Amino acid sequence: MKDNIKLVRLTSGEELIANVDESDSNKPILKDAIIMIPAGEGKIGFMPWLPYTKANDGLPIRHEDIMFMVDPLDELKNQFVQARSGIVTPPKGVITS
Repeated sequence: MKDNIKLVRLTSGEELIANVDESDSNKPILKDAIIMIPAGEGKIGFMPWLPYTKANDGLPIRHEDIMFMVDPLDELKNQFVQARSGIVTPPKGVITS
């Protein structure tokens, strides 16, 4: 599956960033989901969402439990990829040697 990283707000108020598999039109599957938590001073903290489960293949979510699903800013998307893979992506315009 191609990466389809989305910002998802659930009706519970939780804001998640996840790789979303929308191949099943009945229930999108959230993979590698991270919950975003306000950390003060305009910062956002990341924590694994439901880390105590065996939902390694993702978790299907009913459409009625989703308020909205949008594309995240590139910076947030890069932070998600970094958090999930451990690969650090330099900001645009930064030359590394």
